[in-house]
This record gives sequence, structure tokens and C-alpha cells, in this order.
Amino acid sequence: MEQLIAAIILGAGIGFTAIPHCYAMCGPLHVSVCALHRENSLKALSLFNLGRIAGYTLAGILFGAFGEFINIGPAHFCCQVGLNPVRGALLSLLFPGVIMFFIAFYAFRRKGLKAPKSNWLSRFFSGGLGKLTVGGACTSLIPCGMLYAAFAMAVGQGSWWKGGAFMLAFVVTQTFFMQLGVSLGRLVDKKWGARFEKAFPWICLMIGIVYCVLFVLRISPAENG
Repeated sequence: MEQLIAAIILGAGIGFTAIPHCYAMCGPLHVSVCALHRENSLKALSLFNLGRIAGYTLAGILFGAFGEFINIGPAHFCCQVGLNPVRGALLSLLFPGVIMFFIAFYAFRRKGLKAPKSNWLSRFFSGGLGKLTVGGACTSLIPCGMLYAAFAMAVGQGSWWKGGAFMLAFVVTQTFFMQLGVSLGRLVDKKWGARFEKAFPWICLMIGIVYCVLFVLRISPAENG
């Protein structure tokens, strides 16, 4: 239960931190949904976000399962031998650490994150409400640095259920503020989005360091009991 609560708190925290980025990058998608469904914009937006929640959660389960898979691989078992056994290497901690360093390096070089290309999603917006929900689920496929960072952290959860819980908390936190902002007709000020763009590489760099430190701690010899 404690691990589940920790995954939810971490996901909600990262989701809250990413809100300025999501307003800037995904806000136009939400506005487009409302514009194309003026007569029932609230229902359309809700179904779209329901699809987002389902898609992100499923992605979290898959990436968490990947983290679980590499934890129980050969690298894990080779670390369980000897009189003073080394704890499981937990490569799922090293993986997100490396990914975070890569994303931070990319963001530093590009001086921010590029807006994700989502033109292919437009075909879902003008369809029925069911098609709109599918389009929301497909947003988990958008090439987005923030989303990739979240997926990497889902891998770091080391199990499918914790990965799913992490991404569910991540997307629900985002969705609440996105839907609230769009419904009220006001999105976050651009200056906050710009500030986040400057801070994002540093955030990824710090998260990468944390994961690598956790990895080192996990492969250190266990204390004699």
C-alpha cells in the first residue's frame, strides 16, 4: 500500500509540475475539441479527456511491466550470489536515469521543447463522440519530451501496477486543470509556460541524478544481518 501511495503522489506531483507545459503544448488540442463540438463542448471535452486517461494509464501499465521485466532478467539473478549478496540491480532505475539525462541534454541544446506534432489527431476530432474518445487515447502516442519523461519514470516504478498508478495520477492531475482552464476560458499565462521550458531541462537532470543514485544504492552490498 505504501508503494502504491508513493507512486500516486509522485505521479500527481510530476503532473502538477507539468501543467504549464501541457497548457502550452496540448491546450490547442482541447480548444479544437470544444470549437468543433460547440453544441456539446463540455461532453466532447470530457470524453476526449476520458480517452486520455485510459490511454495514459494503459501506457503506464505497459512501461511499468517493462520495468518489472528487466528487474527479473539475468542482471537481477546474477546479483543474488555470494556470501554477501548484492541486491537486485534494478536496471529499471538506471533506464529512466539515462533517459532523463538524454531528454535534459536535448532540451538544453534545443533551448526548450518543440511542440508535439499532432496533425494526425485532427481526423478524430471531427468524428463522433466515440471517435473523439479514441483520439484522446491516441494522445499517448504524441511525441512529447514531457510525456517521454513520464514514461521513463513509469518504467522506474518497477511493476505494472505501480506504473499504471503513476501514469493515472499524472494524467488525472493534468486533466483536472486542463479541463478546468478550458471550461473557464482561461489558460495559464504564457510567461509560466516559458518559465517551465527553461526549468524543464534542469528538472530532468535532477530526476536523472536521483534515479542513478537509487540505482547505485540498490547494487551496494547488503549489510550483514
